[in-house]
Amino acid sequence: LIRELEQTRISLDTDALGKLVEQLGQARRIVVLAEGPAQPSAYSLVLFLEAGGFNVFVARAGITDLARTVNISTPQDLLLAMEVTGQMPYIARALGEAQAKGIPTAAIVGSASLASARFADTVLAAQTHPEMGVGIVSIETIVYALSQVLRWRFADRFAGTEQAISQLTEKIQQPID
Repeated sequence: LIRELEQTRISLDTDALGKLVEQLGQARRIVVLAEGPAQPSAYSLVLFLEAGGFNVFVARAGITDLARTVNISTPQDLLLAMEVTGQMPYIARALGEAQAKGIPTAAIVGSASLASARFADTVLAAQTHPEMGVGIVSIETIVYALSQVLRWRFADRFAGTEQAISQLTEKIQQPID
């Protein structure tokens, strides 16, 4: 696992990372399309983006739900696929339809050979590994790196967020009078 994480770190395309950061910053709305094994990493990214004030949603993964997501999306949005194994080929097809409508697309994938990587304007890919658990951890590593770059690039959006959340957490925990 340590060797695979090091490979992901070394091979991470920093130009693509920078491009994705800019796409996220310009998007009116970010919609994450995540297959099952990528769901935990998708939620990690969503929580982080929300803390920076980004307008982000996780789309439901059903075929009709993906079609609805593409239908209501605009070129001001960003559709971001997250896949570890490629178990849901419909995500790649949804990205292809989004591209046909001029909607920006991106993918964070467990392997550059996954179909969603072919339909994404920007791709962050981990090194292919036969063990799904390693792929999940690799995707989470990419999400962590992306989060750190976002925090640096959009420092003003994240300023004071952790303190405000901590204060609200304390208030919410107080007994109701």
